[in-house]
Amino acid sequence: MEDNKTQAAAGVEDTDSLSAPVSPKTDDTGQGGGEGAEQPQERAEDDGDTERGSQADSILVEGMQEIAISDDSSSSSGQKPPPLKAAGAPAEASYAAAGSAEQQEKPRSPGRRPLSPNAIGIVRTSSKSPATTHPLQGGAGAGAGAGSGRGSAASSPKGRSFESADRTAAAAAAAAAAAAAAAATPITSIAASAASAVGRAPASRLADGEISGCEEEEDDDPVLAYEEEQRRRFRLAEQRRVQKEQLAQRCVSSEEIETMRSGLYNARESRNATELRILNGKYPDGLRGSLFMVGPGSLDISYNVQGELEQSTRAFTFGNLLDALPLVTKITFDPNAGAGSGSIVHRSRLVAGHMAGRIQSEHGINARIPGSLYQSESNQTVLARFMPRQTYPITAESESCSQGVHLFVPLQGSSQNIVCTNHTGALQNIDPVDLRPRATVETRQINGAFACSLSTPQMQHDADTREHFMVLQDVGFRSTAYSVVSISDANPDGYVVASFTAQPSVVHSFSLTRDYVVVPVHPYQAPVGGPGYRWSDSLLETLEFDRTQPVVFYVVSREYRRVHCVYRAPAFFAMHQINAAQEPAADDSVTIDCVAYEDDTVLRRLRIDSLRRASAGFAIPSAQIRRYRLPRITMEAQHYVPGSLRMASVPRAHVLVLRNEPAELPSVSPAFVGRPYTYLYGVSHLDRLLRREDHLQGAGPGSTMYNCLVKLNVADPAAPPRIWSRNHCLPSEPVFVPRSGAEDDGYLVSVFFDSMRIASCLLVLDAATFEEILIAQLPSPVPVSFGHARFAI
Repeated sequence: MEDNKTQAAAGVEDTDSLSAPVSPKTDDTGQGGGEGAEQPQERAEDDGDTERGSQADSILVEGMQEIAISDDSSSSSGQKPPPLKAAGAPAEASYAAAGSAEQQEKPRSPGRRPLSPNAIGIVRTSSKSPATTHPLQGGAGAGAGAGSGRGSAASSPKGRSFESADRTAAAAAAAAAAAAAAAATPITSIAASAASAVGRAPASRLADGEISGCEEEEDDDPVLAYEEEQRRRFRLAEQRRVQKEQLAQRCVSSEEIETMRSGLYNARESRNATELRILNGKYPDGLRGSLFMVGPGSLDISYNVQGELEQSTRAFTFGNLLDALPLVTKITFDPNAGAGSGSIVHRSRLVAGHMAGRIQSEHGINARIPGSLYQSESNQTVLARFMPRQTYPITAESESCSQGVHLFVPLQGSSQNIVCTNHTGALQNIDPVDLRPRATVETRQINGAFACSLSTPQMQHDADTREHFMVLQDVGFRSTAYSVVSISDANPDGYVVASFTAQPSVVHSFSLTRDYVVVPVHPYQAPVGGPGYRWSDSLLETLEFDRTQPVVFYVVSREYRRVHCVYRAPAFFAMHQINAAQEPAADDSVTIDCVAYEDDTVLRRLRIDSLRRASAGFAIPSAQIRRYRLPRITMEAQHYVPGSLRMASVPRAHVLVLRNEPAELPSVSPAFVGRPYTYLYGVSHLDRLLRREDHLQGAGPGSTMYNCLVKLNVADPAAPPRIWSRNHCLPSEPVFVPRSGAEDDGYLVSVFFDSMRIASCLLVLDAATFEEILIAQLPSPVPVSFGHARFAI
């Protein structure tokens, strides 16, 4: 009997191990017979032992009854049973014909689709989910037939004696239930149930035979398993990191909101051209050209630090606003676009990407030369100061040129470019169309005689001769050599106009007239010579303003290319020159107008952390609009002896206060540069202009950054200033765009930051009346700027 059971089980194995679909046999009535019933009968015919075949059928019936009982118990738990037969075919007649030993194999019926034996165990279902309908299964009628057939099989208890025909029919019904349950029962569960019914010994044969053939699995490689586990853990850790970053982006702290409202946070560039939407007003009549601005773009640079257990993110923050990495902005006005109504197109770009990457890799700034920063901690160790400085190749984006922007400077064989500058002699060539950095060059690469340590970020341009002038400082061990240099289209290699020796100083700008270049050297104490010689990475930590020493004006003759004479004046500090004019030849005097401070506190107050969260009493100092007159230059030139400067014998410059109202980032009409003028435009503090006592004492939010635009009449001190302001708005440098030959007939173009909406807008004013003409919103905020702008027509 055990052998019979083994043979019967082998018959089930052979049926399930088929890889190709096999069509069921058909009897005389054309109805298919079960494959599980045919296999043992064929073996009985081969052996010639009909009795042994009947016994095998009995054993198979008992096994299949237990499978049917197991499936029926699943069905009672809520699972819909699959049908036992095709629609319209009686189960008893079909499987009785298949169980007859004398049945002959009939040809396949063309109207019947084959039922694959591999259908067993294709889809796994549970008692909690409904059974999946098999593709070959009938409709509602088949489902009803399945329920009745399965119920009859399950109602027969195990071990009960039946007649031979009844036993054959029951076996056929049980086999049909197992085959029709293919869509709901996996191979492993069917095999396990069959092995449990037939006997425990053949179970291993099932697992090693047919199941291994259907689901072939290789032995796990421990190395591959370990690598897969490591990859899984890495993926989980990366998912957690991304989730944390997304959560951090959605959650903004009150400190971050305060930083954003200060207007001093990292900008987002907009490289693609974007047409601006006009919020108020209309397009200015006849306004054509492009506004180019440079200012702070990246104030905080994040970098990763590897800890003992995990990585942490930290940020390097620049100390001074003038040290931040630059953002260049271009706003183009086209009156013919937009169906004749005019359009305004904006684009911006961060142009110091290589330097930002270097800061991330070094966790700070490894200054290329001493004094290359105004007032920022380099975040380097003390030992790094005494080690040889690492040199980097100068690339298009390796330097921070954020302190000046100039138009059509002849550089690298072309003058069709925009040049951004800094205070260390670097010039960045910018494509005027898409703002792409072309190259960054040093002054010594233009001309070997232009080697320097420091330079003036503000260049001066002579529209008549098309020359661009700079003042360079070459700091030595005992003295500093100053050079006034010129480059032009006619002479792109440039030349040195004149040189002189003086103490090192912070010279941000200078003056230019028809015949002279006037360089103001502000009084500073520097560790030059001796054991105290030391230059820090920050310029303001190396130099200290000296109120006891005078300012010396060096007057350089453009014609004779030498220092003509010098003048002195009481100590003051000026970042920006307003204008300079040369009086008639009879007097041969030069007047220089500038924004004058008592000392350089304004430069030291431009600290980013102080401007973001100003404490009580913090204030940017107020300035005066002063005019310094240098009389009788030709006469004084006859008494000047180069190299023997004795202050007692140096003539004094005459000082005149034009306006007491504070103003910064000044500009005048381009047609009146180098000539006598009347109107001055700039940024200022509203409450100081209105002479409110609390802000005169340096308290309140109006004392941090400038919050209004102002127009001053320098020819009439009694004339009231014209003011533009909006609540919570911080404007940048205004640029005058002429409309006609009149001095104040034109447009005033600026960009302001709205600290309440955390947005930036373009502003166009009527320069004569100071009335708003247009306000258009920019696609992304522009940080509050102490930078500069130029308008190209």
